[in-house]
Amino acid sequence: PASCSPDHIFKVVFVGNSGVGKSSFIHRFCYNRFLTELNATVGIDYQVKSLMVDNTQVALQLWDTAGQERFRSITKQYFRKADGILVMYDITAECSFTAVRNWMSSVQESIKDGAVVFLLGNKMDAAQRQTRNVPKMEGERLAKEYKAVFYECSAMTGYNIMEPMLHMARSVNR
Repeated sequence: PASCSPDHIFKVVFVGNSGVGKSSFIHRFCYNRFLTELNATVGIDYQVKSLMVDNTQVALQLWDTAGQERFRSITKQYFRKADGILVMYDITAECSFTAVRNWMSSVQESIKDGAVVFLLGNKMDAAQRQTRNVPKMEGERLAKEYKAVFYECSAMTGYNIMEPMLHMARSVNR
C-alpha cells in the first residue's frame, strides 16, 4: 500500500526554459491528468510521488523549477543535493533546445557526484500539429555529449511519462 513509509527518498529536480512542460509533466506523472491551464511556476514548486520499484518503496521528491532567467540563481541552489536532474526542452521550440547547454552547465557546476541526469524532449503530441524543430537524433546526440539519459515524451497524452521516471528511480536507487 502507498501508505507504507518509503524505503528510500530521492530528490529529483526539473529544469528547462519556461513553457517546455515541466509542471505539466509532473502533474501527469503524479495525477495522470493534463491541465490545459497551468500558470508559470514562480520560484519553485514541489510534489512527492511514491512508486514501487523492483520491490522497493521509493518516494520521489519532484522539484519543479521556474524557467525564467530571473529565477536561475534560486534554481541552482536546488541542484546541490539532488539525486537526479531532468533537463527538459520542447521539441517544437528550437530556442528551448539551444538553452539546454546553459542548463547543463549550471547542473554540472552544482550537482553532487553520482547524481543522474536525464534529457527529456517534451511535446511529442505537438509534432503532429506543428513543425517539429528539434530532430530526435539531435536530442540523442546532445544527451550523449552530457552523459545524460534521453527520452522523448508528451505530458499532454501521457506518452513516455512513466518510463523515464521509473528509469530515474532505478538509476538513483542503485
